[in-house]
Amino acid sequence: MQLVVADAGPLIALAVAKVLPLALKQFDFYVPQAVMDECVADMYSPGAQAIFEASKQGGFTLIPDSAIQALDSAYAMGLGSGEVAVLSYAHAHKQVALIDERRARRVAKQLGVAVVGSGAVLVALKNANAIGSIQPALTAWQAHGYFLAPELKQQLLAAAGELI
Repeated sequence: MQLVVADAGPLIALAVAKVLPLALKQFDFYVPQAVMDECVADMYSPGAQAIFEASKQGGFTLIPDSAIQALDSAYAMGLGSGEVAVLSYAHAHKQVALIDERRARRVAKQLGVAVVGSGAVLVALKNANAIGSIQPALTAWQAHGYFLAPELKQQLLAAAGELI
């Protein structure tokens, strides 16, 4: 089981696509407290309830703020507290960061932190036969306002063996 240090965006995306419980069985999720706080700040926001329930049921390891080392301010500029916590922990512990946001992915590259995105998790779920298709998740993301570049969507569908 691959360990990933998860940011709020991917957690919310997986929750709104209703695949978070399946992803938690395929990956070992580590979630910084700053990310958890962001996810459940408004329990009526998309995905918040599912993420809260997953936390209550021990679906992932919660990383306390005290375990997060400060990230150099040159790297942290323009990132949210959750992204900074994910990158800092992943960098310090040589782990993979689960991040979708473009700026955070650029910083991860500068730090030498390996990155996967929500789409890669969907493809992994499909390849593990945990889901039959990634298309319903992609549709759910679009319905919730997530932008998915057409090229990326095609790459994900191809990787999942779903191109027509």
